[in-house]
Amino acid sequence: MNYQEATAYIEEIRGRLASDYSLDRVMKLAGLMGHPERKLRIVHIAGTNGKGSVGAYIANALAMSGYSVGRFASPALFDPREQIQRVLGNHFGTDTAWISEEEVAERITQIAQCVRKMEQVGGESPTAFEIETVMAFEQMVRWHTDVAVIEVGMGGSNDATNIIEKPVLTVFTKISRDHTGFLGNTLEEIASNKFGIIKAGCPVVSVRQEQPVMEMLKEICQHRGLKLRVAEPEQIRQKDYTLDKTSFRYQGYPLEIRQLGAYQPENAVIAFEALKLLAQTGFHKVNISSVQTAFRETRWMGRFELISKDPFLILDGAHNPDGAAALKKSLEIYFPAQRFCYIFGVFRDKEYQKILDEMLPLASNVYTVKAAGERGMDPEELAAVVTEKCGRYERNIPVQSCQTVAQALREIARNGHRHKTVIFGSLSFLHEVYRFFDTSRYI
Repeated sequence: MNYQEATAYIEEIRGRLASDYSLDRVMKLAGLMGHPERKLRIVHIAGTNGKGSVGAYIANALAMSGYSVGRFASPALFDPREQIQRVLGNHFGTDTAWISEEEVAERITQIAQCVRKMEQVGGESPTAFEIETVMAFEQMVRWHTDVAVIEVGMGGSNDATNIIEKPVLTVFTKISRDHTGFLGNTLEEIASNKFGIIKAGCPVVSVRQEQPVMEMLKEICQHRGLKLRVAEPEQIRQKDYTLDKTSFRYQGYPLEIRQLGAYQPENAVIAFEALKLLAQTGFHKVNISSVQTAFRETRWMGRFELISKDPFLILDGAHNPDGAAALKKSLEIYFPAQRFCYIFGVFRDKEYQKILDEMLPLASNVYTVKAAGERGMDPEELAAVVTEKCGRYERNIPVQSCQTVAQALREIARNGHRHKTVIFGSLSFLHEVYRFFDTSRYI
């Protein structure tokens, strides 16, 4: 196959529905590929929000310390290839490269032969994400990576990445409600699913969770005799937020990050604790200087990202109540006593009512848009929900539906809104935002 044929192959499979969410298919595929996941040293990351930022901090710090790092992260914003990355360090920072088109073509040609073998004996074809997961493992083996930083796609127990048998470290970001149709309706059910990636003999790092979740994690680790290290955001001191950087101290160490958002120091200290434990368990080249440099240079798009100062636009992928609460807190810290013009689109299976409950107190007006794909909620239907909720406030909050983010941005410019604009609700339309500003006079 060439690259175009390989991507067409994956997209055709993506349109199919899996019969269940077990690990049987991906385990069989990995077996036919020689179990590449067993040839890697892996840091496995799960959680509801913050996986991407934590993964970026860890990967960059390991690369800055002299390790060759592979990284698997989703969703892709611009190109499917960006999910599979190779990260190398140098004197000036880190160099991140996506899997090449040629490598995708080679891996998918190889995987397609294995899929045919599965189908010939009556087996079910793997899903697109299962194929992408095995492709990531195989490519990282071929890159001779020293360590792979692998993010769970959704949940934990039945996620394709959970064929990993013995990671060097398991990391948990904050766990909250999301994907309730798949993971469970209670926080405890969701946490139990995510904790399904914990493996015997493998240490665990977690941010301090809500009490019932924390007790569950402690019990699992105690029962299995696992080392548990807890990142404590409450120990962060001397926080200073600006639109250029955030500086703070943690356990006496001065740290600086360029990622904006009130939640980013928490993500950084999760990564910090993970890196400390890695340094004590075989990754001896990790040092505080490399960690500080990597944190300072790390970028992860779509997380409280300042896209433009004129017009002023913040982009955040918040798509669940916990993410919305973090976004609201960030707005209150960076821009106290201000209201904001919102562009909001969301998948209909998300808890959009609760997202709005968090965000509307700071709204000056709201433009609804459609998140990508069939799951995207109709903008007019969403506008009706927003309008009903806005009726609870004493002040007037105008609501307007638009089909696209670009249309909403043009309407905002035409109407001459003086408030800062915040786009949130889904990662699916981030590409549209970047494309709009790349071709506008504002950049």
